[in-house]
Amino acid sequence: MFQIFKVMLASFAVAALGVAGLDAHVARADWSRTMVDWDETAPVTKTFDDESALADHFFHVEWTAGPGAAGRARITGYIYNDYGDSAINVVLRIHEIDASGNDVASAVAPIGEAVPAHGRTYFDVAVPSSRYYRVAVTSFDFVELPG
Repeated sequence: MFQIFKVMLASFAVAALGVAGLDAHVARADWSRTMVDWDETAPVTKTFDDESALADHFFHVEWTAGPGAAGRARITGYIYNDYGDSAINVVLRIHEIDASGNDVASAVAPIGEAVPAHGRTYFDVAVPSSRYYRVAVTSFDFVELPG
């Protein structure tokens, strides 16, 4: 009986030393050496990169096509942000469509400005001439301001 008691006591002692050693190790951690400068006031971004209905859920685009320079066309319009956070790094994908509705080619056009929450931003993009186009937001980042 005494032998069982000694083994149990030794097991508890080893476990307690392990926990105490772990606590001491964590307590000695020096996070200043990680070189991470955490700024709690900096905006946080949520990145989405999908040409599916996700972008259509947050944005809508109103645009017109007109003649441009050197045989190219210009697509101008507004990107409307229907979400409650401002969007940055917004990229449009412009599809050239043939008469039967098939994609002939596409191009991406980064919009250099933020699209404010529940607001809009103007864009003007030069593209190859075509009779039909489809324009949609293809990628974006939302900016969440702290607070």
